[in-house]
Amino acid sequence: MKPAISIAQVCCILSLCVDVPLRAEDASIDRLLKKVPPPEKIIKPSAPQQPQRKEPALQDPLLVQIFALVNMGDVSQARFYSRKLSEKYPQSESALILWGECAYRLRYYDEAAGVFQRATALAPRDGYAWMELAKAENSLGHAGTTLNAMAKAAQVSPNDGELAAVIGFNYINLNRAREAIPPLQRASRLLPQDYLVQSQLGYCLLITGQPNAAIGHLQKGASLKSSYGPVWQHLGVAYQKQGRHRDAVTALEKATKLLPSSRLSWQHLAEAYQATGRSTDAQRAAARAQQLGGGKPSKKA
Repeated sequence: MKPAISIAQVCCILSLCVDVPLRAEDASIDRLLKKVPPPEKIIKPSAPQQPQRKEPALQDPLLVQIFALVNMGDVSQARFYSRKLSEKYPQSESALILWGECAYRLRYYDEAAGVFQRATALAPRDGYAWMELAKAENSLGHAGTTLNAMAKAAQVSPNDGELAAVIGFNYINLNRAREAIPPLQRASRLLPQDYLVQSQLGYCLLITGQPNAAIGHLQKGASLKSSYGPVWQHLGVAYQKQGRHRDAVTALEKATKLLPSSRLSWQHLAEAYQATGRSTDAQRAAARAQQLGGGKPSKKA
């Protein structure tokens, strides 16, 4: 890390996320990237007591002017001067981040992405720069390059559990559950009390044919937040695969109470009822599933 910049830890407050029945939250990239603080909160003009700072750009009077313009809401002029600052100090990561952020705020996403790419080339171990690049690529609709930049940020920030979790969630949203498992496993070690991490890791293990490994994580997710409907559905399915049909009934009954519009929950419950000899209940649950047809599960637990 360069002494000229204090890099804030990139994080996502998962406890504020909205629950989604079967997959990770749809906007998790956006939720994470909105937590990246603006550069004026990170890059500070050098103070007299810090003469050892190595980036001349941080001692240039233009920097103070740029911050003042940003604070006044004149981002267009701030972009102009931050570009000038970067041209004056082409090896300054700080100047590039300021320029890129101003371009991003003005919705010049292509320009911002190009500038942030230059910043990551200058400072490849700066997680903040990689997250800025991910933010710009996400705004351009480039899911693959967004994830690559986030993965790079996670690589240089191996102890950031929130970042690992969000990367895992977004692999799920891209239907790449197997690739979601390693970052979610890392997140589960770093965030053992996070219900969504445990639940989504269990989900990925389940749908990749590892129900035995999934059950412990699903049980923990359910214990951490019993009102989260998807974890009960996935736990019920995992129990079914183990032949624990009574346990499956209990879990799936909770799932249908929390997700009354989930056709799959009712369908699995009908199967579990049938396996335990409750034919009448099975018919009723199957009828409910058929009534719901191809409708999507409820969006809220």
